[in-house]
Amino acid sequence: MNRKIGITGGASAGHVVPALAVAAELRRAECELVYFGRAGSIEADLAAKAGIRLAAVPSAGLQRFRSWSNLAMPLTVARGVFAAWRALRRERPDVVFSKGSYVSVPVGIAAWLTRIPLAIHESDHTLGLANRILARFATSVFLAEDTPGLPRWLSRKTVVTGLPLRDDLADGRPEDFRARLGIPAGPPVLLVFCGSSGSQRVNAAVRRQLGGLTRHFSVVHICGRGNLDPALASAPGYWQQEYLHGDMVDALTLADLVIGRAGATTLAELHALAKPAVLVPLPASVSRGDQLDNAKAYARHATCLVVADEEMADGTPLLRACEQLLPALGGNRRRPAPEAVRRTARDIAARTIALARPRGRHAR
Repeated sequence: MNRKIGITGGASAGHVVPALAVAAELRRAECELVYFGRAGSIEADLAAKAGIRLAAVPSAGLQRFRSWSNLAMPLTVARGVFAAWRALRRERPDVVFSKGSYVSVPVGIAAWLTRIPLAIHESDHTLGLANRILARFATSVFLAEDTPGLPRWLSRKTVVTGLPLRDDLADGRPEDFRARLGIPAGPPVLLVFCGSSGSQRVNAAVRRQLGGLTRHFSVVHICGRGNLDPALASAPGYWQQEYLHGDMVDALTLADLVIGRAGATTLAELHALAKPAVLVPLPASVSRGDQLDNAKAYARHATCLVVADEEMADGTPLLRACEQLLPALGGNRRRPAPEAVRRTARDIAARTIALARPRGRHAR
């Protein structure tokens, strides 16, 4: 009997892409899928591209600085939980898989209220705020890596699964991407990518040092929606794009060096493709500090340098880091086997299906 699986998680590609990797394996297992997320959002966009129907649920994130919008947060969460409860009653999934972020909180709470099993996945070394909230309601908690010191009530329902990689990571066509953009053969390719929204600070730093960077590299700059610089449209050795979807794996495979943030999903992809990197982790002032921990741990075993966000200033540290890594470039390009890419997502999908409630057991 085919199962119906609800999926949630969003706000950034770092949450949505791993969720869709699991979704691909659930689809191979002939499950029916529905994605619970915000209308007009990145999760809605990427779910539609993956052919997954969206059930719209409102949500909003907590601002990490003083903001009047935080005062309305309890009302926003309550509204989201009620909308998610109605959506779950309508859709009646057998289990819900959540990949985290504030988008997932109303759906996870509503799943508990309707007695639908809930599986959550954490990518980082410690649970994020959304997963800390949902861990109490979850049937199972999947971890990307072992996390010592968990309370007993939580450790009893945790499983270390690893981090699911995007389904097509082994399918990159780098020369197709080179031909589409007109990137010449010869100079190494530097890919600048700081998440689905880009980074104003990294964008500015790269552009200030563009002359120095293009002396060494062909620079492909994924700058985020609305961040193109028309004055640089014809700059030699420089190709700027707002966002890549289907081409992203092609670009990653082509790259000889990557400048990026230090989200767990990004680092997992860089590791799988053995890409040298210059990492600029989000500072603790605008995050919970998880990227600082990620970058420090990754630098112990990978070819990478870490540049502090607050030290970028005119971009000189970025240029120096890229120049320092030049001798490490040009090695064998590693292509992961499709089976290895999909192994973790397949395991998570199987564990999620195993949690599904028996058919005929109706939600409250």
